[in-house]
Amino acid sequence: MKLRRNEYCPIHRSVFCCGREQARKERRFQLGVKRIEDPHHPRGYRELRSPAEMRKLLNRKIADQNGKCAICHKEFTEYSDIVPDHKHPKGMGGAWRDDHPDNIQATHWWCNEEKGSTRTDY
Repeated sequence: MKLRRNEYCPIHRSVFCCGREQARKERRFQLGVKRIEDPHHPRGYRELRSPAEMRKLLNRKIADQNGKCAICHKEFTEYSDIVPDHKHPKGMGGAWRDDHPDNIQATHWWCNEEKGSTRTDY
């Protein structure tokens, strides 16, 4: 009798024995920063960042802003209160999503929520 691909062998207690080859899993590889050509954008392209890359950028922005919110200019007390904010949001004619470092600032979540889709030029 033949064992199925993901069935454990009762003798070897393994899925990869008795002539079965390891099943190759299709890996989904997500690039950290993806550049999308956009002729309507002033730079000619937009950037999309993965959550990990966005977290790295947000940490850099916190350091650049001396630990202060870009909107209310008060110091951050908890990391969980900090969110990235787009200076030129989609609602104000910005690109569908542009995560370029020049377009991101670190803010409190309540400041970002209150700001909504308005543009800030700080």
